[in-house]
Amino acid sequence: MKITHIIGREIFDSRGFPALECEIILDDHLSVYSSVASGASRSSYEAHELRDGGKRLMGFGLTQAIGNIERVIAPLFVGKEPNAVQADLEMVEIDGTDDKSKLGANTILAVSKAMYKAQTQVYGMDLFQLIAHLCSFKSILLPRPFFNIINGGIHAQNNLAIQEFMIVPLGAHDFRSAFESSVTVFYELKKLLYQYNKITSVGDEGGFAPFFTSQTEPLDFIMKAIEQVSTQLGISHDYFALALDVASTQFFNNQTGTYVIENKNYTSEELISWYEELINSYPICSIEDGLSENDWAGWQLMTKSLGSRIQLVGDDIFATNKNRIIQGMESGIANTVLIKLNQVGTVTEAIQALRLCQENQYNVMVSHRSGETEDTFIADFAVGACAGQIKAGGCSRSERVAKYNRLLRIEDLLTSSLLNSE
Repeated sequence: MKITHIIGREIFDSRGFPALECEIILDDHLSVYSSVASGASRSSYEAHELRDGGKRLMGFGLTQAIGNIERVIAPLFVGKEPNAVQADLEMVEIDGTDDKSKLGANTILAVSKAMYKAQTQVYGMDLFQLIAHLCSFKSILLPRPFFNIINGGIHAQNNLAIQEFMIVPLGAHDFRSAFESSVTVFYELKKLLYQYNKITSVGDEGGFAPFFTSQTEPLDFIMKAIEQVSTQLGISHDYFALALDVASTQFFNNQTGTYVIENKNYTSEELISWYEELINSYPICSIEDGLSENDWAGWQLMTKSLGSRIQLVGDDIFATNKNRIIQGMESGIANTVLIKLNQVGTVTEAIQALRLCQENQYNVMVSHRSGETEDTFIADFAVGACAGQIKAGGCSRSERVAKYNRLLRIEDLLTSSLLNSE
């Protein structure tokens, strides 16, 4: 089965901005599609996203990226069988830059993801199976979901500095139970917000985005919703834990070297102390980006202070970059790495970064972006790579729920396969 066409296309993401899609057509007329998400809260160390600039579509157009797909990349692979890893290596070599600024990380990733999907057609397997095969895993693992139910930061037009307030169904015995119980909390929270005259519209990632009187009031609302659902469903009150994505780079002041929350300046030490107070008061199991992408000394202190109690997730500081992850490991920073495909630009490099973490006893969490598409690639990626954790947004907005629905289908497929083998 050989490639006959590789086509670039401009589609639109969940915020209405252009997103890059790649279609690969095989000689039996089968075709696969893959598209690339984009983040609003970005690390300075992410691979380069190529945009047109100028007046059209506010400068976010992708005609240059499409040209790179069809005129530079396509001739390399048309007429050949899809080989995803080899294609990634060739595209990285052709680009020749450290940050993929020549062709664009979004350009390369669109083709990379589509090539992985095309290869599954050749092998007659599911995407998660191909990824597991390339990772040399003989068994696979469905990830534990982290559901974003309140949005803040630059993902919502409210007064919250913290970007994501999440619930984690630690007590769930399968993915369906995890999703069903979390959806129930989501709608119980919606009722509570409505009762207190707070708006129930959602932010970029599908969580509610009202104004609150403090940074901790969302946690109180969530805990109340959890308590009510626990009673309704007859489940333990510790079935759910809480998780935060602070995205602190967004409110770090480079001039003063402090973190600004509600017009108050915090040093790294003061912010860590505040996190400790939160952990003592609420069942928080994970904090992502508690300090900024360049605050290495602060991260070391935070890891020493809190790393034995909770999961400390590095996103902006690592940017799915192997060299930065190694530096973090050598510096004793964090205990978990967030994996975002578009931060590095190829699926193969994302797998390498993830395997590096796993081999060095760092947890990993696969993540979506705030500007998402309907592509469910990360669901298969999380399963096949045995990531163990995923965050794909809230329990609303179809571009988020699509990932969760894919995980439900994978679980059903695996369960039926097990039953058929008995």
